[in-house]
Amino acid sequence: MPGPNPHALPAPSRPTSPCTPTGAQRAFRALTHSARPVFLDLADRADLREAARGWQHRVDIRTARTDRRPADALLIRPDAHIAWAATIDEPATRPRSRLRDALSGWFGTPKAETSVQVTQEV
Repeated sequence: MPGPNPHALPAPSRPTSPCTPTGAQRAFRALTHSARPVFLDLADRADLREAARGWQHRVDIRTARTDRRPADALLIRPDAHIAWAATIDEPATRPRSRLRDALSGWFGTPKAETSVQVTQEV
């Protein structure tokens, strides 16, 4: 995994990691069905979803709720391995930077944001 001080969670994922046991298999299949990487926000972290936005052309950005979350957010590779995880309740700056490093390391550079300049005709 790219970057220093990796989270202890990234490892081969298990269907029960972010989900309750009763719906785990179904939820896991739904998340990995597209064979695309998934950024999974488990703690309503708008800051992390915003950090991942530049990769939305390559990575599905999803939110979910669970009673026992293993992390605030997970980056799941297409082969269902966890590539990155945000520690629960970690302050915003650190995980955003690490998420961008992981996204860049695994999935390349973000899509350049284009700005549209609007001119008004008189």
